[in-house]
Amino acid sequence: MKKCLVIIVLLAISLFFAFTIYFLKSATKTRHLPVLGQVEQFTLNDAQGKEFGLENLKGKVWVICFFFTTCSDVCPIMTKHMAALHRSFAILDDVAFVSVTVNPEYDSPETLAQFAKKYNADTQRWHFLTGSREAITALMIKNFKIGSIEEPIFHSTKFVLLDRYAQIRSYYDGTSQKGIEQLFKDIAMVVRQR
Repeated sequence: MKKCLVIIVLLAISLFFAFTIYFLKSATKTRHLPVLGQVEQFTLNDAQGKEFGLENLKGKVWVICFFFTTCSDVCPIMTKHMAALHRSFAILDDVAFVSVTVNPEYDSPETLAQFAKKYNADTQRWHFLTGSREAITALMIKNFKIGSIEEPIFHSTKFVLLDRYAQIRSYYDGTSQKGIEQLFKDIAMVVRQR
């Protein structure tokens, strides 16, 4: 009887450790984000009218999206989501957010500065950019592989996550709460990677 009880106790302890190890492994398993592309140098202008390029994002994990200030369709949702991410990571100096207008004829640096104020953006961490239509279209199409060369104002709703080396790690639906929740987790994961 004692021998049977000892075997049951040992079996229970073994099962406990097996399940503990299994759950710890599954809880700490991180999502693998492949490198999907490399962003090349670009130069645009920020909301203060200063030149802004890849050099300004060196060593940072960043998220970029394309929008325009007079959009009444998907842009307000995207900007609201970007603002929420911006607030969530406000204490981390190595996380940045970038919103590039696809309507540079209207969205001057002054217009972008007013738009940034509307969303309480810290423009040292959330950068609003404009430039020539050619430069913006090249950035969207060639670097990020989103949008349309025929109609760049009908832009993508994608948010793009980049690592510290300006490598594209993943795309997210900027209008989807589920997509934004995954992006939040992935930003935190990429920040921890060196």
